[in-house]
Amino acid sequence: ATFAFGPEAFSLDPGCRGLSSPLQAGTMSDTTPVKNSMGEVVLASSGMVVKAGGTFELPIKVDRPSVLRIRFEVDEGYDVEFSLKFLEDAKDATMQTLVQPAKSTAREGQLDIHTTGTCVVVWNNDYSWINPKSLTYHLSLKSKEDIERDRAIEMARLAELKKIAHKEAIAARRKARAAMITELEGKVAEMIANEHGARGRLMAKQGELKRLEQLYNAAKAGVTAVADEADTAEQLAADLQEKLSTLLDESAMDEEDGDDVE
Repeated sequence: ATFAFGPEAFSLDPGCRGLSSPLQAGTMSDTTPVKNSMGEVVLASSGMVVKAGGTFELPIKVDRPSVLRIRFEVDEGYDVEFSLKFLEDAKDATMQTLVQPAKSTAREGQLDIHTTGTCVVVWNNDYSWINPKSLTYHLSLKSKEDIERDRAIEMARLAELKKIAHKEAIAARRKARAAMITELEGKVAEMIANEHGARGRLMAKQGELKRLEQLYNAAKAGVTAVADEADTAEQLAADLQEKLSTLLDESAMDEEDGDDVE
């Protein structure tokens, strides 16, 4: 098959209401194609009128295998009969109907074209003899070659972004790890400083305790010496008392002997 145009690519529901995103009103009102920066051939119009009882056909030349994206919406909730036709460039080719006519208020989808020729977008209002239909449409045609090239460029860009993101993630992990190491080193240094401070205070307390022990021992020795002196003085006083008693006794005896002589 030279065409791929199915429900998975293009909504075939005649009752489709609204688009996946709203069409923006443009300034174009003719069928002049414009090639944008992405290589797409764009045809767009806002307020294009299909007269009552009339038909509007928009031919699009396809000179390479391409993808045609179609979006349109009828104003004020009206519907219009939409269909798609294609005429190949082959000598004996005949017009093929790719999408059967169906009334729609809005449609969105894409046509996968594998050959060259002319695609004709048809909006038919011949069943309405009173009401003209105003619609906004946006058609874009892009070659498969450009699509594949853009896809390859995008994949390369994403691969490069992934590589950059991977490098940034590694750098971020290294930075976080370095910051953590620095923080831990700071905490270890602080703990070591605290330990040194505590050890210094302990040594100072031990020195103070030793000094107090020396003072205590000196005081204890002093007390012992004073006690010994007190014991010696007490003994000396006792000896003196004993001698004094002896002398007093001798003196009394001498007085008695003197009385007897008289």
